Amino acid sequence: MNGRSRKDDDTSLAAAVDWLNEAAASMRTWVESVRPPGGERGRFLWARRTTRPANCAATSYILGGINMMGAGDVITDQDRRQGIAWVQSFHGGHGQYRDPAILERRPPDWPAEKPYPDPPLLVVINQYSLGVLRGLGFEGEMPRPEPPDGIPQAHEADKALEYVRTRPWNTNPWGAGSHSMRMATWLLNWHQDGRIPLDPLIDVLRWIYSQQDPQTGLWGAPSCPKYERINGTFKLFPLICENLRLPLPHADKIIEQVLAEWDRPDYDENVGACDEWDNWYVIANCMDYTDHRADDIRAMALRRLNRMHIFQKPDGGMSYHPAHCATAWCGVDMAPPVAQSDCMGLGILKSAIAVCVGILGLEGQTAWSAKWRMREPADEALCNAIRERLGL
Repeated sequence: MNGRSRKDDDTSLAAAVDWLNEAAASMRTWVESVRPPGGERGRFLWARRTTRPANCAATSYILGGINMMGAGDVITDQDRRQGIAWVQSFHGGHGQYRDPAILERRPPDWPAEKPYPDPPLLVVINQYSLGVLRGLGFEGEMPRPEPPDGIPQAHEADKALEYVRTRPWNTNPWGAGSHSMRMATWLLNWHQDGRIPLDPLIDVLRWIYSQQDPQTGLWGAPSCPKYERINGTFKLFPLICENLRLPLPHADKIIEQVLAEWDRPDYDENVGACDEWDNWYVIANCMDYTDHRADDIRAMALRRLNRMHIFQKPDGGMSYHPAHCATAWCGVDMAPPVAQSDCMGLGILKSAIAVCVGILGLEGQTAWSAKWRMREPADEALCNAIRERLGL
């Protein structure tokens, strides 16, 4: 750090660049330390101390992280061959993947009344298995999984609206937004495949828009903590803002809410990696719609880059929480609550870093990527048709 104190350098661009380069170097070493002890290639553990074997979640997070920090050379040709074969061994047909490291043992804290695995967990196992294939550069045709039993299928598209309406919007906006966005994405895919009309997607999107709070621009009940409402808003944006490029009412108000969240006195004490990334993803998408408080956003990007060190651990990586690692993923136990790095620290914070790198124009001064977007835009004619049907 050339004699500078990180604690005193929230506004130093040079300090931010120093940290980015130091962190990329130290995390290269940490990544090598979470390869399985048996010598299997193309897969990774959750952390050095973990409760599960190498799995699709940990591997997807790490592959995404190393690619974003300019360390793609860590992955060898042997990694690619063995890793792709490993994930393909999970495939049970119909685009469904079943990772034994996740499914072989019921988590100790899994609710007794809930089946294991439940449909939402199966959905994310599919998602992260495909994430591993993408991260390893799989060149074959990528399967597009159908929803598992318990979630409306294409021939039940008329049930999608009720499914979305009954998600826990008033108690868990993050989960409600996540599964609603996935349901709407299936509807979009089915329509593009010519399997269903546009109507079910329009009904779901119209209902989602009706739930936006005009006072804050966020989704979720006002009784929920604001960070949970930002998390729920984040989950809708890949479809609304990136995929379909629909209008975003109240974008200025959303920016105000997120900037205020960072100024919360206990923010750094209680923040998780998802909160940091969700904040930046929401802000970055809003910036496509408005230039509201652009200078303040740039100043915040510099400030937050210079605060990323709170997630670093002596083992060389980053942890999900400043005080300890992430112990669970989607309700599945992954590690003890100790002060060690974990795959989510790297795999999620790298996207928050990407937004800041882009806002500050640091490409070329660091190996970190500024590519933060999650989806490609859909066909413009289809987007226009949806906007017209919604009256937006």
